[in-house]
Amino acid sequence: MEEIGTLIVGGGIAGLATAWHHARAGGEKILLLESERLLGTQSSGRNAAILRTVGPDSLTTRLSLRSAQVLRRPPAGFTQVPLIDPCGLFLVADASHRARLAAWVDAAGPDSGGVEVGPGEFHRQVPFYGGEVDRVFSFPQEGRLDIAALVAGFAQGARAAGVTIRRGVGVKRLSTRGDRVTGVELADGTNVAAVTTVVAAGGWAGRLGEAAGSRVTLSPTRRHLLISAPQASIDPKWPVIWSLGDEFYCRPESGGMLVCACDQTVVDPSDCRRDDHVRELIAEKMLRLLPGLGDMQAARFWCGLRTMTRDDRFVLGPDPDLAGLFWVAGLGGHGMVCSFEIGRLAARRLQGGEPISEEERALDPARLVEASA
Repeated sequence: MEEIGTLIVGGGIAGLATAWHHARAGGEKILLLESERLLGTQSSGRNAAILRTVGPDSLTTRLSLRSAQVLRRPPAGFTQVPLIDPCGLFLVADASHRARLAAWVDAAGPDSGGVEVGPGEFHRQVPFYGGEVDRVFSFPQEGRLDIAALVAGFAQGARAAGVTIRRGVGVKRLSTRGDRVTGVELADGTNVAAVTTVVAAGGWAGRLGEAAGSRVTLSPTRRHLLISAPQASIDPKWPVIWSLGDEFYCRPESGGMLVCACDQTVVDPSDCRRDDHVRELIAEKMLRLLPGLGDMQAARFWCGLRTMTRDDRFVLGPDPDLAGLFWVAGLGGHGMVCSFEIGRLAARRLQGGEPISEEERALDPARLVEASA
């Protein structure tokens, strides 16, 4: 049986970005396995498609800002359509969260592109918003992401660089010999041997690693999204609104509004079902925060997975205990925005890039094991 050089488990944004960068940097014999018939249909395909670079963690913000530069000007041949619709984004805070918002923006530095605007100017541009507005920052170059184009760009580029992608192939478990991961056993009982196995399986990554003996732990969580029924009064060019304090975001979508109440509940990734109580929470926030749009009715309501770590940072690098196992997981809802940086850092470490930078060390899986010990 021929041994694969790098076997990537997962065809979402983590696996595809890793494959694209690794192959372009000279990686050979790369195989990517995806259990679904289509790529990017789990966490990658069920998110809000929002480009927001500034947040509570300074490292994630730096990665977001660098990745966003590439999203705005992708490599030649990556895509035939823009990856970003710069409709703009407002970060809004009530009085009790104004310092929190200021800290986010200050940590991001001048490269964030954020500009503080007064509540009056915000309401002029967003007259339908009814939440408390004490402090506002505008990010005119942020907005909506074309998820389908981003996934397709990584997949097509990876194939062109020599990556083999197999869809509809489920992985049952990681294969081990002593303290080494040697590949995977597939759902049909066959085995694939590999020098390095990359776990990029989103909500299922932690379960695969734990079953093989890894001490790295991840938490798959559920978050809901709702799209309201189309209304003639909704302008598709309106900006994204993200509110701190109310913990709420929204943007136009399909003639209605895409809305999220920022809920987060730990779940079994194989049993991620909608919770109607969250639907009621979203409806309450819509009525309170978007009064100018009237009583909006739901057209679609769904949930997706966001996989978290205990410090809310990515887990990216070799497993501290199991040789041959490499993690690209725990992206916590930032995978799309940070995709180019996630893939670049993963490829660098897969190819033995030295010295390890402070950023790479901050994302290394060993930190999670050390913290638990």
